[in-house]
Amino acid sequence: MKRRKRARRTGAEAHAGAARDVRTLFVLLSVENFVINYTSTAMNVALSVMVRDLHTSLTGVQSAMSLYALVVAACLITGSKLGARHGYARAFVVGGQIFALGALISALGPTLRFVLFGWSLLQGIGVALMLPALVSMLTEAFTGAARTKALATLGIIAGVASGAGPVVGGLITDYAGWRLSFLLEAVVTLVVLALMRRKVSPGRFPGRPGQRFDVLGAVLSATGFGLLVVATLLGSRYGLIENREDFEVFGTTVLHRGQVSPVPLLAGAGLVVLFVFAVWERHLIRHGRDPLVRLSVLRDRTIRTGTLTMVMQILVPTGMFFLVPVFLQTTAGFDALRSGVTLFVVPVGLTAAASMGAGLVGNGRMTHRTAQIWAFLAMAAGCVAVAVMFDPHRREVPAIGLALAPGLLLIGIGRGLATTATDLVQSASPPEQVSDVTGLGRTAGYLGSSFGVALAGALMTTSLLLAFEAGTNASTVLSSGQKRYVQQTLEHQVQVTAATDDAVRAKAESRGITGTAADELVRINTRARGRALTAASLGMGTLALIGLVLALRLPRARS
Repeated sequence: MKRRKRARRTGAEAHAGAARDVRTLFVLLSVENFVINYTSTAMNVALSVMVRDLHTSLTGVQSAMSLYALVVAACLITGSKLGARHGYARAFVVGGQIFALGALISALGPTLRFVLFGWSLLQGIGVALMLPALVSMLTEAFTGAARTKALATLGIIAGVASGAGPVVGGLITDYAGWRLSFLLEAVVTLVVLALMRRKVSPGRFPGRPGQRFDVLGAVLSATGFGLLVVATLLGSRYGLIENREDFEVFGTTVLHRGQVSPVPLLAGAGLVVLFVFAVWERHLIRHGRDPLVRLSVLRDRTIRTGTLTMVMQILVPTGMFFLVPVFLQTTAGFDALRSGVTLFVVPVGLTAAASMGAGLVGNGRMTHRTAQIWAFLAMAAGCVAVAVMFDPHRREVPAIGLALAPGLLLIGIGRGLATTATDLVQSASPPEQVSDVTGLGRTAGYLGSSFGVALAGALMTTSLLLAFEAGTNASTVLSSGQKRYVQQTLEHQVQVTAATDDAVRAKAESRGITGTAADELVRINTRARGRALTAASLGMGTLALIGLVLALRLPRARS
């Protein structure tokens, strides 16, 4: 009898210890998830200071940000496969070490080259290893309602980090310098890794070595997704269809202004490479070899449709988070920090909605499908509400930051409800296919982020040019010579209408345009900017409705 009691007590203690280990794992992974998402947004408010400290141009710093997104998106599937082969915990630790090293190099580097190497390359590779491992470990560690809540919490943390990034990053940059953000990333990551080694056994998430690694598949996937990301990054500058300025490669003009934009060409090339990648992966499977990713998982309706909804649920908010700061800084005169504070209502709505959605879905009172439907409805309504505030014909609103809050709150609520899609997709895959689904899902998320900024920027820029040109041609104040000057400016400096009214006035006065003519250009700029932002926001709302159509195709209950 005593022996049985002792055995039961030992079993209970072991179970309690395992539960503590899982909770510790969740906390550590959540902290690092915050750091990863903070990295993606905090530097947005430090651009001008980085330009000055690194003795470079704004284009150079923006290139570093773009290259970081490119490296992450291109390497996520490969990172997921490496985690499956060598163990997710090991992949997370190695990725964290690379990430921390990149942060240190970026913090201490004196020139842009160090930032490109540390931030764009090393931190990008580190994230591509850590992020799939992070999601996969939580998928394996939790089941049922607990998994739903864990993965939804992961989405909450990502949203809060993205919302807090501009605010915290702005405060750190103003009072201690942008380099401290990179130093803190390195310190926190190293602490997380040290605790991981102590608290998580390497055998907790064993790898499956398999056969020879699919190097060609890794190259093809990285190239294909990389070309897609590059295409999206060039969209706002060159246009989606017609080339707005000469496109040069290594100093040689490849496409002249007026010809087809490089965007569809690069995107098409990326899709061709991905098609070749898919053919190669099928070839490996038919010959009994280990592919980089089993694309057959996309035959599952839940995984296929759920992954597409994950693209849209990130695309729409990301596009709006690009448009709102443009409006606040060019129309309302907000600085970067004040713009970040205005956007902070988004993570508030996200946190509340994600917590509620995870509870309802986890307890069976709401299906994943219903949560996604309400998510996209809320996003669409939020986009329309924000577009109303952008409309140049509206009456002046004294507290524009507060006036934008209802629309931004709806977008945050929609994004929060949408976090349950991760649990839906991850839970639909058998254990041996977790790495395949995780790699595809994380890549879809980063592509959605890139597409969101690119489409919002392209819609805004195209509408700006058309509205400014129409306003100039219809003006009865400007002379024919002044109209020709504006037309030439639009042809050679396509982003002039994205400037503030003061900047437009200063530009006009530098060309000898003063008085009523300068006032007319400012009026045209104000109206064109408002119309363009309104059109772009309504475009994002339309994309939210496309996401709604996709959500309607989700199964009514988890299979």
